Formats: sequence, C-alpha cells, structure tokens
Amino acid sequence: MSGPRGGPRLEPATRVGGAGLLALLVTYGVGRQAFGLFVPAFQDEFGLSLATLGFVASAAQAAYLAVIVATGLLAARLGARVPVVAGCVVLSMGAALVAGAPGPVALAVGVTLAGASAGGTWAPFADAVSLQVPEASQPRALSLVNTGAPFGSVVASVGVLVVDDDWRIAWVLFAALGVVAAVVNLRVLATSTSRTVRRRPRPSWRWFLTPRSVRLFVVTLGAALASSAYFTFVPAVIASAGQPSWTGPAMWALLGLVGGGVGVFAGDLATRVGLRRTLAASWMAMAAAFGVLVAGPGSAVVGLGSATLFGVGFTVGYGQIVVWSQRVFWDRPTTGFTTTILFSATGFVVGPALFGVLAVGAGRSVALLLAAIPAVVAAAVPPAPRYRRPLWRRRPPAAP
Repeated sequence: MSGPRGGPRLEPATRVGGAGLLALLVTYGVGRQAFGLFVPAFQDEFGLSLATLGFVASAAQAAYLAVIVATGLLAARLGARVPVVAGCVVLSMGAALVAGAPGPVALAVGVTLAGASAGGTWAPFADAVSLQVPEASQPRALSLVNTGAPFGSVVASVGVLVVDDDWRIAWVLFAALGVVAAVVNLRVLATSTSRTVRRRPRPSWRWFLTPRSVRLFVVTLGAALASSAYFTFVPAVIASAGQPSWTGPAMWALLGLVGGGVGVFAGDLATRVGLRRTLAASWMAMAAAFGVLVAGPGSAVVGLGSATLFGVGFTVGYGQIVVWSQRVFWDRPTTGFTTTILFSATGFVVGPALFGVLAVGAGRSVALLLAAIPAVVAAAVPPAPRYRRPLWRRRPPAAP
C-alpha cells in the first residue's frame, strides 16, 4: 500500500495507534511520571522540601483532572485532533518552562502544565480508533496507544541516567519530543468527529451508570489505587533499603520496557483469550509485585523482578480497560472512556494519601501488602458475561 507520494503507507491501526503511542509517551510517560525521578535534583537546585514538592505534584494532578473533563466536552464537538495536539503542545510548554525555571514558582507552573497535558491525549483516541480504524483491528490500535505511557517511563529513566546532574537538558529534550508528537498527530488524526455523534443529544446519567459500566468503574478504581501506591512508595522503599542510586531508574526503565513490549499484544489477548482471564491475570501479577518487593527490598534483583511483574500487569491490565470501555460505551467511545479515566484519576489522587497514612501507622512493608488488596479485588470482579468471551465476533447491542 502506497502513500500519496508513492512511498509506503502504514495500515490505519498502526498509523493511529502509533500516533497515540507517541502522544502518551510524552504526556503520560514524561508529563505525569517523570517528575518523581527528578525530585532529588529539584531539591538540590531549589532547596525545596518533600512536602512542598508534594503540593506541586498534587497541583499537577488537579489540573489533570480538570483537563480530562474539558477534553470529554471538546472531543465530542471537535474530534480527537484538537485536544491531542493541544495536549502535546502544552507538554512542550511545561517541559520548556521546567528546563529554564529560575526559581520554584516557574518550576511549579511548568510541572503543573506538563502533568495537565496528559488529560487531553488518552480519551480522544477512543473516538479516533473507532472512526479511523477497521473494527477487527481496533483492539490492536488501542493496545499501541496504551503502551505509550510505559515506553515514556523508559525515556524518562534513560534521561535521568544519561544527563546525570544536568537535569535541564533532559527537560529540553522532553519539550522537543512534545513538538514532534504534536506534528505527527496533526497529520494523522481526522479533523473532526462524526456528524452522527455530534447530532446526538447529551446522554443522561443512566447512560453512564449501568450494570455493565459499574463493573468497569470498580475495576478501574481498584487498579488505580494499587498502582498509585506502587508508583508512590517503591522509590522510598528502595532508597530506605540501601540499594544503589541506579536501582530506582533501572526499575522504572525495566517496568516500561517489559510492560510496553508485552502491552502491545494486549488487544490480541482481548481478541483471542477474552477480557475476564486477561484482566484477572494482569491484576494478580500487579498484586504479586508488591509481595515480591516486600520479601526482599534490599536486593536489586528482587526489585527488578517486582518491576517486571508490575510493568506487565499494569500495562496489559490497563490495555484491557481501554478495550472494555470501548465495548461498553461503543456509541460514544470518548465520552465513556473519559468517565473511566476519571475513576482512574480519582484512585491516583486518593491512593497515595490513603497508603501514606497506613505507612506511618503500620510501616511501609505492611502498607505495601495492603496496597495489593485493591488489585486482588479488581481481579475478582469480572466483566459482564457478554464481554468475557473473545471480542469482536459480533457487534455489541445498542446501549440503553
């Protein structure tokens, strides 16, 4: 198949999925996940306490939530291109501001912009894939999009290891990646959403809350609670156990590399195996990652093994959530997935505070074991019967 100038043209699933992978790589992998890796550098440069940096991270999370809501409204009217490209541009602006920050205020604004950028890039691809990719290839395209976040962790980790003390160079490179992602998505994504979707009246609350969607929301919230605990506590556990300074970035790089490599096949797993088994296995792998880490926090090998389990469980599990949401909200994919993401974001806001209290009261090891419980609960909640079988064998019935 050739492009307009005679060159090779990628199939729609690869084009749209690859564009989404790049968008999530810079906005999620860098915008939301890179901050923690640079905390020691920010402390040394600006003399900030962990409490102050915690407020900065919370501001970024709040901005992210606000942008998610705005994106759901914007994408329904204008399609995926506008919010996705805008998110990539905002990431570049935030990263550039962090790179040139003369003081803590500019740093806080830059980090907040970078974190908020992710709110505009994930949900719109539900519509983009639905409109631009043939039905049989949609699970694979959604899986490609979802792997952007773990691969972004690899990029951020490599940035930390390569630049060493000159952290500003890494953020300049992040800003450049945001520009590249904006240009790619500007070229790949369709200009607007379908006229049919735009003519439909706004859905009522009954469209959002059904027996099918409630299961999806419960699983998403449980996975987010467990994931937020891992992302928040693992660096501290590794540091307190006396492991070398390279262990944390190496774990994050391995988490992203293995998770992304396996996560590419999440859509195929949904198609061939079905959601129920794949989801249960993913969340149990995530839960096992906590147990492995608690068993040997002082061992780099154990830490890397824990990161491998978590990376596979987290990426494949969230890949299934994307496909599951697409099935439940098939007539309004972006609107439904925006709601699903809100439950995930809520878990990431509540989780660190909840398990922080547990860590103070019961110790980090006990808190990490308790953090695995939401993942186990998520594994025990199956999709509705019609979604348990391998997907895409027949079109779903109309939503009520």
